Amino acid sequence: MRPAAVAVGAFAVAFALDLLTKTYFVARAVGPHGVVYNQRPHDLAIRIDVSLLTLAVVYVLTVVARRRGLGRLWGAWICVGILLGGTLSNGVSSYLWARGVPDFIHVSGGWVWNVADFEIVVGLLGAAASVVVSAVAAYARHRFERLSTQG
Repeated sequence: MRPAAVAVGAFAVAFALDLLTKTYFVARAVGPHGVVYNQRPHDLAIRIDVSLLTLAVVYVLTVVARRRGLGRLWGAWICVGILLGGTLSNGVSSYLWARGVPDFIHVSGGWVWNVADFEIVVGLLGAAASVVVSAVAAYARHRFERLSTQG
């Protein structure tokens, strides 16, 4: 299976999960504080452009990583799928709900988020962590091989 196919699967799950949870909470107004609608502009065109740029960057990182012996960066592809699913589902949400993007998860500090917001954070941090972990693992593998051939 290709890493890009894994990213598409992660994207589909993240996109659907966010829209389904928003639909559920809007229909039932479940929760102690209900649904808060974020009415800030969520320009879908800009989100699409940034998503395409993100895909290009991950692709280039993958090519460089493979040439340097880091492997396919599966984690980065999974996380970029999650990131883009959250980013684009929030962008689409402003068209689906006239009142704005539904937020319903109350977190400390007075913030109100939705599932897409968490997907964006997990996607960004996970993709970066995946690249770092792959690099550290490749370095450790290289050092171990070097030590075993010397001794």
